[in-house]
Amino acid sequence: MFKKYFPLILIVVFFGFLFFFRLGWPTLVSWDEAWYASIAREIVKTGDFINLKWNGNVFWDHPPAGFWLMALSYKIFRINEFSTRLPSAFLGVLTLIFTYLSALLLFKKKSIAFVTTMILGTCVWYVLRVRSGNLDSTLIFFYIMTIFFSLKSSLNFKFFPLTMASFGLLILSKTLIGAPAIMLILFLNFNQIIKFKKNMWLILCGVISFILIVFPWYSIQIKSSTEFVTRHFFTIGMRGKGLLSYFKLNLKQPFFYIHMGIRKWYYFWLLSLILIIISFKFLKKNVLFLLIWTFITLYPFLTSEKTELWHLIPVYLPIAFTIAYTMFELFKFVFKNEKITTLIYLLCFLVISFVQIKTFLPEIIPTSKYIDEEVDISKKLSKYKGNIYLVDQILPRVVFYSGKNNILDITDKDFIRARFNIHKEKEIFIMVNWMVDNLEKDGATFKVLEKNKTLSIIQSY
Repeated sequence: MFKKYFPLILIVVFFGFLFFFRLGWPTLVSWDEAWYASIAREIVKTGDFINLKWNGNVFWDHPPAGFWLMALSYKIFRINEFSTRLPSAFLGVLTLIFTYLSALLLFKKKSIAFVTTMILGTCVWYVLRVRSGNLDSTLIFFYIMTIFFSLKSSLNFKFFPLTMASFGLLILSKTLIGAPAIMLILFLNFNQIIKFKKNMWLILCGVISFILIVFPWYSIQIKSSTEFVTRHFFTIGMRGKGLLSYFKLNLKQPFFYIHMGIRKWYYFWLLSLILIIISFKFLKKNVLFLLIWTFITLYPFLTSEKTELWHLIPVYLPIAFTIAYTMFELFKFVFKNEKITTLIYLLCFLVISFVQIKTFLPEIIPTSKYIDEEVDISKKLSKYKGNIYLVDQILPRVVFYSGKNNILDITDKDFIRARFNIHKEKEIFIMVNWMVDNLEKDGATFKVLEKNKTLSIIQSY
């Protein structure tokens, strides 16, 4: 029994340490970590887990699954940096377990499954997002869980309801990113789905599972405002793109970002794609599945000018599977003997994995625990009342660490001067110190309530 699960035990112990070590040390960063943390805190504060809010305003950019998990963490462990990131780190470990199990189903070899997991777990931007309070780890977890149960249901269709339930949770994770996974479900389960009469009840159970998970939240939001559909699906989900934009390729930036995100594995991926083509491996169903998975995940970002580095993290999953399988086939072709192939293959990828980790470890593990000026001034703001204006680009951190709502973010200098000229009482401003100095030179009258090396809290009078 121990020998059977030894690879999984290694994965859990090693990556558990990598993901959790000093997880709560750094303060939350603005856009998006502190932003999402404030939304989850609002759920705990109000008890309303349906209508997401941030800084006193409705939040429609993403569905709620990630915020629910964060709010649950807050309920159990209180509101702090560690509990903000706990769901991401925990799901990161679970993702690697499901990655191993999925690769085992797909390739029937523990060595390939283990290497697939090592590749994903040593992609630097995957580790960075797993160790942060963002939605990416939640998205990737429900994505690989959907793939796992799709593979299971292709072998035993009784798993189809779990496949669709996982897909429903994937849809509730991040706006539209996981939607193309329905094509993978259909591809893997096509032979069973076309036998509708035989499998009718399992298909219906699957569809009902999906509806029960997805439709309640979405139907409430759609009924609440006509603006939800435009904001959620078009502005955020489709990045405001028209249909024709999906035929305009922008290859340079996404591939540059993939390289930045997975580093050394990038060259193995390109080599793997070449080998798949020249060896005609794409004619095999499991390899064709990987190519389709890569294409449907990557293509939307190849047609967008708004692609960011972290948007491409879902592509890391099929990349890891592709590299692990193709390189094993290459090693087998070179060394012929199965045992020698497996030994050299594992040693090679273990060495590369540890070199990769050694390179990026200083980037992900903090060396000291400290409170910077932004967090310091935000915490001090919590004791003041009145209208609060923020004159800097740190709004999410100020909202989270001050515990305040309805903070107004302003940058218009004329507006700022006007607020001081009308002499309203109890109007609070957070400004960088040089702006405070300029106000003093302009003859504005104000009182400095708090000050550190970078920022000040001032009150007009």
